[in-house]
Amino acid sequence: MAIVRWDPFGELMSIQREMDRLFGRLGLGRLPESASEIAWMPRIDVKSTGDDMVVYAELPGMSKDDISVEVTDGVLTIKGERKAETEKSEEGWLIRERSYGAFERSLALPEGVEPDKITADYKDGVLEVHIPKAMAALKPKTHKIALGEGKKK
Repeated sequence: MAIVRWDPFGELMSIQREMDRLFGRLGLGRLPESASEIAWMPRIDVKSTGDDMVVYAELPGMSKDDISVEVTDGVLTIKGERKAETEKSEEGWLIRERSYGAFERSLALPEGVEPDKITADYKDGVLEVHIPKAMAALKPKTHKIALGEGKKK
């Protein structure tokens, strides 16, 4: 069993999504935190492909320059900022549901993952991070101990 760091912000975002879903069912829509910026967190998928792990993050409308991927002390962190569109004086928003602002997502990696072998690609608004041999590092390792005759007195 791997020890995973607790991500309090991930749990808060989960609660926010559930509240958004509840208010949506009641026809009240999403409740914005402020008119200019709404807190957001990109959705991620994590899958295993053989011994490797792949993390996908939805980052629509962002450029490569707005995204940072790094590993510190066994934690993969994806962060960046999606900037809001500027509003022209002759335009006004009728509905505004897209979210903007800075974000940060962190995932604890299994022990034994080599950070310098991790690669990332960004295409069509989806970040793809390949973590080689991450699943192999999660497998339990057993070391057989040979039985001897015991201590002689």
